[in-house]
Amino acid sequence: MKKISTFLFAVLLSASMAFSQPVNDMGVIPIGVSLSSILRLNVVSGGNIEFVVNTMDQYQNGIAPSTAHETRFTVSSSVDFNVDMYAEDATLIGTDDNSNTMPLDNIGYKISAFAANVGVRWNIPSYGVLTLLDDDPASAPIDYLIQGIDKFAAGPLTQNDFTIQWELATLAVVGLGTSGTLLSQSLLSDRYVTNVYLLLSAGI
Repeated sequence: MKKISTFLFAVLLSASMAFSQPVNDMGVIPIGVSLSSILRLNVVSGGNIEFVVNTMDQYQNGIAPSTAHETRFTVSSSVDFNVDMYAEDATLIGTDDNSNTMPLDNIGYKISAFAANVGVRWNIPSYGVLTLLDDDPASAPIDYLIQGIDKFAAGPLTQNDFTIQWELATLAVVGLGTSGTLLSQSLLSDRYVTNVYLLLSAGI
């Protein structure tokens, strides 16, 4: 009887082992990606623009844009971006006598950039269009100097390369403003200055 019991136990054990499931185990591998946004604006040239008015022709007709009055800047950005530009002061202010002022609308500008990217990577309201300098920071996307197009503006400085072409009181500028020619304004002799800010921000 003992032998039969032993035999039955062995058979049951063997059957149990035949139907048992394999042992499973699991390993966990955490993966993380840390992104640090890159937003860099660099003024390559023309960081100091100086107009010198010393002839009657310049008083009457202003100073036209030239390579001497250009500001070139680049943007390197890992995200879509916008650039705004505005003057620090409501007027240009005399350095010899700060009670002397010159209206900002004596200064006009246009933007140039790689044409194939305009309307594809960014919208530029002043691209090839004369615009008057003002002191109002952007309050809406239409006011941006450069507005990046969603999912296309991000890129290296070789892609985002811009030039501002400045001009002073030309007849075209006078036609857009309210101040008239430099001659008609009868401005006192002085060096009139203000700072112009280029503000780079992540696109919205």
